[in-house]
Amino acid sequence: MDFWGTVRVLRRRWYIAVPAVLITGILALYVYVTVPTRYESSGVLVLTSPAAGGRYSEKTKPEDVVRVNPLLQFDGSLTTTAQILTQILGDPKTAEELAGKDSTAVYTANTGPVGGPLLFISTEADSAQDAEGLVGKVLEKTVAELAAQQKALSAPEQTFITAQVLVKPTTASAKIGGKVRYVGAASVVLLLLTIATTFAADSVLLRARRRKDGKDGRESGAAPPSEKDTTPHPTPPVRPQPQSNGKGGPPQRPAPQGVPNAHQKTVIIAAPKPPADPAWPKED
Repeated sequence: MDFWGTVRVLRRRWYIAVPAVLITGILALYVYVTVPTRYESSGVLVLTSPAAGGRYSEKTKPEDVVRVNPLLQFDGSLTTTAQILTQILGDPKTAEELAGKDSTAVYTANTGPVGGPLLFISTEADSAQDAEGLVGKVLEKTVAELAAQQKALSAPEQTFITAQVLVKPTTASAKIGGKVRYVGAASVVLLLLTIATTFAADSVLLRARRRKDGKDGRESGAAPPSEKDTTPHPTPPVRPQPQSNGKGGPPQRPAPQGVPNAHQKTVIIAAPKPPADPAWPKED
């Protein structure tokens, strides 16, 4: 059925479509209210190399060590270390330890588009406090895990890579995009059900009406009109009326073709016969 056919059905069964649309709006509002609002927060860490470099000798005096700016020594080792930390933080056991068992709060840790030495932390929770608190936990866990990994490798403390907090946990903001998607999906499904219900009710009511009309016709003794009887007969062509002669008299019927009219017909008058009287002069 086309668009206008659908409109006609909805208009004919408005007492079904209108309540269904109202119920759809109420259910969509209920979905929007009941779906919890999610909050998100984020933080950033940066990994830096030691000022004395990656090598250390006990024979070297502290005053003889050449110190450099750690922010000028971003090499591939920092990127590799950042990727190791993202794998550790992505472990399900670590996530359960930080977020809590059966918690709806989640977090992600990645190196972002630059690939390191920056480490981006983002969280999502049902409340603003949970989202911000989880960011702080993940940042502390990252710093502690970085030191633990280096101690496990027996690296000198003078060569430890350190993690500096660039961005502290940001103020959590509400995410309503998920709620809007839920409401949109629910509204579309309910509207489709409304249209389907209206069409089904229209079909049932029309079938019941035909059945009732047929039953009434049989009870009255007259058969219900068939499709042939209800088909309108063609209108016969209208015969044109002859024009009036202009003198107020009846209109003149045109003469058939091949027959002369009154002006064209030749009138034959018979010649008079001589009388039987003998007094009529005779020729000599």
